[in-house]
Amino acid sequence: MLAVIAGSTGLTGSKVLHLLANDPAFVRVIALTRRPLDLQHPKIEERIITDFQNISNVLSIPKGATFFCALGTTIKKSGSRIAFRSVDFDAVLQFGLLAKKNEAKAFIAISAAGANPHSQIFYNQVKGETEQALCSLAIPSTVILRPGLLIGDRHESRPAERIGIMVARALPGRWIRRIATGVDTLAEKMVAEAKNPSPGIKVIEARELG
Repeated sequence: MLAVIAGSTGLTGSKVLHLLANDPAFVRVIALTRRPLDLQHPKIEERIITDFQNISNVLSIPKGATFFCALGTTIKKSGSRIAFRSVDFDAVLQFGLLAKKNEAKAFIAISAAGANPHSQIFYNQVKGETEQALCSLAIPSTVILRPGLLIGDRHESRPAERIGIMVARALPGRWIRRIATGVDTLAEKMVAEAKNPSPGIKVIEARELG
């Protein structure tokens, strides 16, 4: 299998990249990234992308690949709602259009718990609109994963998120899965779905992860 991944330097994307590199089911991995990867592997082909807004027109990808989308940021990190939307909607959709153009076998994307295009919460609204846009592309298999707060080792500090995770961990197991999601669990689920893709659209809620 051929895999194409965007967002491979992020918290979840880096985990997915490691799994793909070490899974014999995937013989080649094309990583689209803004900066050089920490992982060097003979199966990985690194492509530095300076403008994710135009990748659907400038990149040549072999047909029939499985696409993994781990692109995402926060309003705090991006600096504004406009900048946040340019990553979590525009860049993700451009990656989806690249997948469509190159006849992707499957498209596996990370969204978020609570994603809803009609939400009063801006973050959830953008995530919901992104889901709608990706599903409208009619790729043979589209899998949307909606994790809760991601539990993993981050490079940047997110105090509010740390508090949320601490609270989640104090809850009974059945509630933890609704609020927080382990990064390893999420990455493993993405790869598993890619190896046995369901036709049409599949949405996996946070409670189903774990």
